[in-house]
Amino acid sequence: MNQPLRGPTSSVVLVGLMGSGKSTVGRMLAERWRLPFVDLDVEIERISGLSISEIFELEGEAGFRARESEATRAITVSSPIVVAVGGGWMARPETRDAWPDATRVWLRVSPQEAARRLAMHDVARPLLANELPEKVLQDLLDRRLPAYRLSEYTVDTSNRTAALVADAVAVVIDRAGGVEVADERMDSEPSTE
Repeated sequence: MNQPLRGPTSSVVLVGLMGSGKSTVGRMLAERWRLPFVDLDVEIERISGLSISEIFELEGEAGFRARESEATRAITVSSPIVVAVGGGWMARPETRDAWPDATRVWLRVSPQEAARRLAMHDVARPLLANELPEKVLQDLLDRRLPAYRLSEYTVDTSNRTAALVADAVAVVIDRAGGVEVADERMDSEPSTE
């Protein structure tokens, strides 16, 4: 690219399945645009003083979702920031609608690819405990697909490094001038993989 990217004029929220690269891509984008980066799971851990695994163990998924809603409300997105949210964040209207002016980008990944990526990292994923990861991820995708499709943009992460995904997100944000334009979707026809 010959011209520098303008960057967003509103906050950018990265959504998608676990293993889609939201945290890694989010850090890259924040650095590129010189914006603050918030990983919502890290924020939940900071506020609660507990790890995500401990929250699931002590309070179950319902407790985690309540803490996720609380952390979402605590974050101010009135000036541009980059936020990586959990995989189920977009599926819950109380979190999804908390930041109406933010631009949401769905990092689309197949359950097979997400399972492969997650297997490479030694991070506890409570929703995958005691289950076949690929099957769980497919079930999660099937349930969350209508919500993910509400994103202003979709960027397919298949066969792309995190750096290439960050480049693709930056291009769609730059193309829109950093303003939400729901009719200009990149890779906008999601498949069920």
